[in-house]
Amino acid sequence: MAVFMLQLADGADAVVEADAAGRTAAGEIVLERTDRHGRAERLGTYRAEKVTAVFRRCHAGGGLYSWIPQPSDGAWWCY
Repeated sequence: MAVFMLQLADGADAVVEADAAGRTAAGEIVLERTDRHGRAERLGTYRAEKVTAVFRRCHAGGGLYSWIPQPSDGAWWCY
């Protein structure tokens, strides 16, 4: 599991625990988890215009954790 933070266009932040986050070619942000049989289940989808930035909580070295920004364009997946 990973922790993702989505900065939303309305000024709110959504913090979500998921196995993966991705950005589709259409710009939608999707969050997924894997069930006990290894199948991906979609937790949620955010329309492109509703999300201004996506971050993943990661070990940044030196014992510290930080929010690592994900690409703001193009399709990607982060685990």
